[in-house]
Amino acid sequence: MWTTIVFEPIHSSYLAESIAMWTSFDNWILFSIHAFLSLVVIRSYFYWIFNENYTSSFLIQPPGHYFGARQLSQENIFITLYCIMLAFNYTYHYLVEKAYIAKINNVQQPFQYEFKSNVVSIICNSMKRAVYSFRNTYVLFIFCNGSIYYHAARFFGFYNKVLDSPVVGFRWIDLHLFFRLIMAGTVTMCTYNTANRLYDAVYAITFPVTDSYSNQFDCLVNGLSESKPNAQAAAFSELAVLACKYPEKRVELFRSNGKDLKDNAWYKIMTECVKVINELRDKIDVEYNGVKPVTPPTPVDTPVQQQQSYNRLEYSEGSIFATQKKNLSRLEDRTNTIFSNVAEQVEDMSASTAPNVQTFAQKKWNELGQSHIIKMVKEIEVQVGYVGLLRSIYGETVTRRVQSVFNKYQLVIWAVQALGSLTAASLKEDPYGYVQNDLSHVLNALLGCLVDVERYIKSPPVKYNELVKEDTIVDEANAVLRALREAIYQIKLAFNDYLEEFQIDKRYKSAFVEL
Repeated sequence: MWTTIVFEPIHSSYLAESIAMWTSFDNWILFSIHAFLSLVVIRSYFYWIFNENYTSSFLIQPPGHYFGARQLSQENIFITLYCIMLAFNYTYHYLVEKAYIAKINNVQQPFQYEFKSNVVSIICNSMKRAVYSFRNTYVLFIFCNGSIYYHAARFFGFYNKVLDSPVVGFRWIDLHLFFRLIMAGTVTMCTYNTANRLYDAVYAITFPVTDSYSNQFDCLVNGLSESKPNAQAAAFSELAVLACKYPEKRVELFRSNGKDLKDNAWYKIMTECVKVINELRDKIDVEYNGVKPVTPPTPVDTPVQQQQSYNRLEYSEGSIFATQKKNLSRLEDRTNTIFSNVAEQVEDMSASTAPNVQTFAQKKWNELGQSHIIKMVKEIEVQVGYVGLLRSIYGETVTRRVQSVFNKYQLVIWAVQALGSLTAASLKEDPYGYVQNDLSHVLNALLGCLVDVERYIKSPPVKYNELVKEDTIVDEANAVLRALREAIYQIKLAFNDYLEEFQIDKRYKSAFVEL
């Protein structure tokens, strides 16, 4: 089934995104669920709330036909078609607007205010979507009324005698039905949008998960190094809130130490935050210089020495308790190597097992379909005589490439905020002075990332000239840039009297002075 994810999936082009959206089996299941729920809500609205007869039965008896086959209710068919169109409209915008991606805001409000501030927009957007869906349904019913009725009659014909063509037509100016239908669609959309907004508001709250544990900071460090993205994001979010809003927790963090200088909570947290920042810097470096080839280590020629085996079995004739050892023969103990080949074979078999056949098949199917469609589009361009006319559709764009580099920008922002707040607060709250040992290291890491991001935004790599350019601003890169500047300025303001003591790298001194 589908999952709510933290990091946004980035596709290389609009065509690739469209193929992934329309060929996903999970999306069609989601549409089916929305269609079923829309039928339930709208038909309940007509039958149970207002006691209307539009949805009481699909079959009606035409006037003058008292025996034989009956016909399908045109109003009931129109209501059903509207439910399907409404579900399709909502599912399409749900996927295009990427509402399935949980947006975690930097400025977090209390739950009631977080939901209250969106009530008016929920009602307005729900009414718009209900009206647009009604317009599309009405136009579709004008052109395809006969075909829709015919196929519905063939379906009901398996169980009842139904007329292939209606005797009683559809009333095209039934304002009572249309008004009721738009109101029912608005109620349905309000239900969906409210549920989605409630989920976002609950997810945006950073719960203090580690407060109930005695080893709170050990649990937090384990979460920061977690391989699961959802758990890692929750840990960094909690760390950012703790570092920015709770001074008593910061004092407790600084007092958490061990036997070694590196055996304390601050050093472990700093290491994980710097690791996330360096991952972003490595991605930017790959965009400029490419992936560096891994050079295999050169073997060292050492003379082979005869090694003496110490694990030996000794064989002796006679009683070993009463006689002296004679005619002693040494046999090598090779029991530890008997099953080594079997173990290697088992490891090879387990490593060669496919992790997920369905995921692999879906990925290959998307790549195959995308390549064929791109080839077809290019052939159309050649036939028309305008090569590259539709390149903006199937070509990779600069915006999407930048978004793929800053795919985990929220994680970087939390790491930067935590480092900036903890370092600035350490001047008055660190009783042992552990943070002072790493001040230069933290500043160089933040300044290095700042310089790399600024260069990446102002002068992108040369190979980006081959990509499709768009006149859009990438919010992810600018958000990281603002967080870096705020953190460095926060440290600089706190240690204003001790700036000369910092060992800033020569490459970053100009950037540090300009802030």
